[in-house]
Amino acid sequence: MRAASTQQVAAEDALGGEKAKTRRHLKRALKETSLEALQQESKQIAARILEADTFGRSRRLGIYIHCAQLREVDTGLILKAALAKEPACKCFVPVVEDRNSNMRMVHLDDMDGLEAVPPFNILEPKPLYTGSQQPREDVLEADPPLDLLIMPGLGFDESGRRLGRGGGYYDKFVSRCISHAEQLQRPAPLLVACAFRSQLVDCIPTGEDDRDMDVIVTADRIFRCSERGREWS
Repeated sequence: MRAASTQQVAAEDALGGEKAKTRRHLKRALKETSLEALQQESKQIAARILEADTFGRSRRLGIYIHCAQLREVDTGLILKAALAKEPACKCFVPVVEDRNSNMRMVHLDDMDGLEAVPPFNILEPKPLYTGSQQPREDVLEADPPLDLLIMPGLGFDESGRRLGRGGGYYDKFVSRCISHAEQLQRPAPLLVACAFRSQLVDCIPTGEDDRDMDVIVTADRIFRCSERGREWS
């Protein structure tokens, strides 16, 4: 038992080292890419998503709100298009709860319902609907569940492996989403990532708790990384 435990610790340490090395490489690559290039790629990525039938058919959409300081793909155009489909499509966006990798996704019905939250001034929904005392709907308490979840990440490879920034928020949230869908006997959400060219590498180091993407959308092409991913059209 002790030998197995030692091997496990060694493997985890090795994985952690590989992840740290890959994160350093990706952050450097992002920093070296001009803001103009990132803005242009963001527009191209948004256009690919907005023209997809899968996006048009979505009725329960989860989408991250990008952080400019972290150089994430800008989702502003996608978010506005999703809100324009209300009430045929409900849009849910993240709210970070604590430092223990817990986050929620709550219903957003208009851009006025957002406020900047420190330390990165990422926009999050206000607790109550605009002009109301009613708390926002939590997607993990809703029926039906999400059918599409658009996620950020620090790096990806073409097989769908994803590397986050180390907080574990999305991996934990996706696990809860899948459990929620199973309880309702519904399909799990299709996991879609937005990625700049500089965020793609040959191989992302991942462990058992890391969630792979079904689809990765870049400025140049769409990677359908799983059997579910082939649903994207």
